[in-house]
Formats: sequence, structure tokens, C-alpha cells
Amino acid sequence: MLKLPTLVARLQASPAVAQRSLPITLSAIQKFSQSQTTLKIYNINNHNEFDQKIINSNVPVIVNFHADWCAPCKTLTPMLTTRLENADDIDLAVIDVDKNIDLVETFDVRAVPAILVFRNGIVTDKLVGLMDDGNIEEFIEKIRTKARLQKETEREEATKKSK
Repeated sequence: MLKLPTLVARLQASPAVAQRSLPITLSAIQKFSQSQTTLKIYNINNHNEFDQKIINSNVPVIVNFHADWCAPCKTLTPMLTTRLENADDIDLAVIDVDKNIDLVETFDVRAVPAILVFRNGIVTDKLVGLMDDGNIEEFIEKIRTKARLQKETEREEATKKSK
């Protein structure tokens, strides 16, 4: 694979190649930038974003209610982000409780950090307080296992219906 500086140098050296390659290069850059915008870690700023990215998600979403003034939140949020930044089977949504009072009230969040897990628009787990790294890993694995079992059950039910 060509690195960007090498590609630019080649295109500058040969205008004819550049003319033929430019549409392909632009298409590749566009696809790359689109893939970068599909990160599965969201900062939720309002109820509409919440519905779009969490309620309508096809994968489980860990919703992290946090506050900038909360010391445990400053520890937990980066730990969750690190654990989930490359995950394609679980999303992470971060909600600032001071900026989203309506969501705090809707989900009865009384302390931070608070973690709610959503699957198919339904809260499946809830935790309040700081977890250590090992507990976070176990928690994420538990979410994966539940999701896997639910998918298997859905497939079996679909197979039974088709017969």
C-alpha cells in the first residue's frame, strides 16, 4: 500500500497519471474519511441523538453518565474508551449529566458515574460507581455473551418460523 507522501510525489511527477488517478484517489480518501466517522464512541448531546445512536442501535451500547467534576468519572470514562475503541460489537455513549438533565431524569440517574447498557432499545444492565480494570473487562465480556446468546436465540426462532 502506498503511503500518502509517496502517492502525492508520484502524482506530482506525472500529470497524465495524476489526471487518471485523481478520481480513484479522491474516492479512496472519501471512503477512508467515511470509515473514520463510524467510530462507535459517541458523545450524546440531546434526546434526539440518544434515540438515533442508542435506542436504534443494532449492537449493545454502554451508556456512561458522567460529569466533568466527578473524580471517579475521570477514571472510568477513559478506561471504557480504551477498552471499546476497537470493538465492533459494542458501542459506547458518553452523556454529560450537567448538559443532559432530561436524560438523567428519564433514566433516574441519581449518582455518577452510572452505566446503563442498552440492547434493542431496552436497558439490560445498570451499574453505579467506579469499577476497576478487571471488573470492566468482566462486565464487557458479560455484555458480549448476552448479545451472542440473544442472537443465537433470534436465529433459532427465525429458523423455526421458516419451517
